[in-house]
Amino acid sequence: MAHDARFGALLTHIENDEPPNVRWNRTDRVLSRVEWQLTREFVPGYGMCEFFKGHHVIGRDRPITRGIYLGSHAREAIVVTDDPSMLRAYHDLRRRLGRVPWRLGEPAIIRAVHDFVRERMPGGRAETRTLLARVLPDRPGDEKIALSVFVENGAGVCRHRPLFGAYLVEKLIRDRVLFGRVSIDRAEDDQGGHAWMRYVSRWSGRILISDPAIGPCGELFSLREEWSYLRPGDVRPAEANPLLDPLDHAIMATGLLWLIWRYL
Repeated sequence: MAHDARFGALLTHIENDEPPNVRWNRTDRVLSRVEWQLTREFVPGYGMCEFFKGHHVIGRDRPITRGIYLGSHAREAIVVTDDPSMLRAYHDLRRRLGRVPWRLGEPAIIRAVHDFVRERMPGGRAETRTLLARVLPDRPGDEKIALSVFVENGAGVCRHRPLFGAYLVEKLIRDRVLFGRVSIDRAEDDQGGHAWMRYVSRWSGRILISDPAIGPCGELFSLREEWSYLRPGDVRPAEANPLLDPLDHAIMATGLLWLIWRYL
C-alpha cells in the first residue's frame, strides 16, 4: 500500500476542506471472495460470525483473538492467537503501564499501545515483503500465518500493526484495565485500502483511533484526518461530564470508576 501517496492525498483533502471518497465495503468484498469457504457460528458477545478455516473473520466490531484477517485479494491469512511471544509482548506492555494503569487515563493507555506497536514493528513494506518471501515463498492465496511471525520479526504494514494493537487492547479490556470496545476498521479511498484500530470508551462513548502504520493516534474528532477514520453515522459527541467521564478528566473519578469496573 502506498502509504506516502495516501497521506499526501489526505493533506490535499485537508487543505481543500473536503473528505476523500472513502468506501466501507472492504470486509464485504473479503466475505464475497471466500463465500464458498465460509461457515457461520455463534460467538458470545458478538452474535453470528463468519468463520474461515476454523477462525472467525476479523472485521468491524468483531473479536480479535483467535480470529483470521483476510485480504480483499488473496494473500496471507493472518491468524491472531495467544502465542508465547504475543503473551510476552502483552506482559511487557503491562509492565510499561505500571501497577495502577487507571492513573494514566484511557487516551494515554491507547497512546502507549500505539507507541508500543510502532516500537515492536518498525519494519515497513520492504521488510514485510522480504519476510513473506522467506516464510511463504510460494505465496499461496489465503495461506494461514500467525501474526506473531510479524511481531517477532518486527515487520508489518496496515494489515499487521493495527491487529497487534487491537490484540493488546482486547487483552487490556479482558483484564479490566480498559472499559471499552475495540475494533479493526478498514476502508478504501482513491489511493487504496487501509486498516486501523478503533476504541470506543464504555463510559463516555468517545472514539479513540490508533493508526500505527501511518501514525495518527488520538480522539477521532480531534484528528486532522478525522474523515478518513469516520464511520458512516459517526456523530461528534456532546461535551463530556468531568465527573462521569474517565477519559481525560479528574483522576479521582477515573480511579473510582476503575475500581468499580475492576472488582464488580
